[in-house]
Amino acid sequence: MADRISSLPLEIVLQILSYLPFESVLAFGETCRTNHRSHILCLRCLRLGVFEKRTHSIISCLQAGWIKADQLGDELGEAFPVERETGPNYTVSIVWPNVRLVKEAPLLKYRSKMKDPAFQCPTDPSLMQQRIVQAQNKIFSRVVNRYGPSLVKLEFMAYDLDQESAEALSKKCKRGLRHLALRFEHQHIRDGHIKPSAWRYPAPCSTAWNLLGQNEHTGICGLQTLILERAGIMPWQLMMLVRRNPNLTVLKLKTCYGAQPEFLNWLGGTERDPDYPEEAENDYAPGDRLEVLWLENCHDILTNPIDDHENFADEVCDSGLEWVRGLRNLKSLSFSKCMKIPPEYIERANKLIWKIPEVTLPFYNYEEDTPIEVDPTFL
Repeated sequence: MADRISSLPLEIVLQILSYLPFESVLAFGETCRTNHRSHILCLRCLRLGVFEKRTHSIISCLQAGWIKADQLGDELGEAFPVERETGPNYTVSIVWPNVRLVKEAPLLKYRSKMKDPAFQCPTDPSLMQQRIVQAQNKIFSRVVNRYGPSLVKLEFMAYDLDQESAEALSKKCKRGLRHLALRFEHQHIRDGHIKPSAWRYPAPCSTAWNLLGQNEHTGICGLQTLILERAGIMPWQLMMLVRRNPNLTVLKLKTCYGAQPEFLNWLGGTERDPDYPEEAENDYAPGDRLEVLWLENCHDILTNPIDDHENFADEVCDSGLEWVRGLRNLKSLSFSKCMKIPPEYIERANKLIWKIPEVTLPFYNYEEDTPIEVDPTFL
């Protein structure tokens, strides 16, 4: 059977593998070197999530649209390990064993064994969180190092990004990757080692983001879609990443530290980077190709206060968001949950100046007599 498969053209082998479940593809790749290369090329689209508990994984995947409710078992514990859509598109959920904190001294006969760092468990919640993030990224980096060159679409759900994962992305997914989503916001997790309030803010800033776009010889440069949720990327790091991907058409930022005036003014062309004089010579803004821009739960995007926005003249009614004018190809713009921006201010600016087909307002002011809709299934 192996000789028959090896005699087939590579295109036929990849087509056959696209119908197999994930476990069978992995088993096929372990048979020989030729099949190992074939099974790597087969994996084109991957969505990977690493969590402490299975319930965390289920809710996160449901919220992200990775799975549907009818894919779950009758019992919550019968959740999917791997789900496959049409073709070589796989969703993999990994539940990392939950390590309990050591509150009591171990028994005498186990103390010598506990001196080994592999068996030690930190009692500080911040150190425990750091260890979990390292474990999540270790799994992710191993997957990217093996399958990165063939991946076109990649999504990763965890708690944060570290140096090891960023390095794997920059080296293995340099030109072929077209869709990248890094989702680190999971507000439903209340019983883990991260404080519930931490989900409402971006993750801590890190130099790991430098590896994705700073170096001209490494880093991702072929993206068309970029999604960052609860990312601790700084504005200048985000500028470098977007600059390295000139074909970017979809940019979705949620609870992202980089969504600040420094980045947005550059994106819309209202401010130029003096270190890149060639950008000043262009008539179009760096974000001119963007068709979708979502800024959700980002509260520091205004360039100046708009307390008296009702008194703004019509020709400058978008004062504070002038950078939007430079995004001439925008078809969808979202300010969802940006609580510092009044919805009527956005409505007026879009009606008179921007004229973007689809705009999501920050929030709605409900009056006292506004009816509340209730799902009939809960009545």
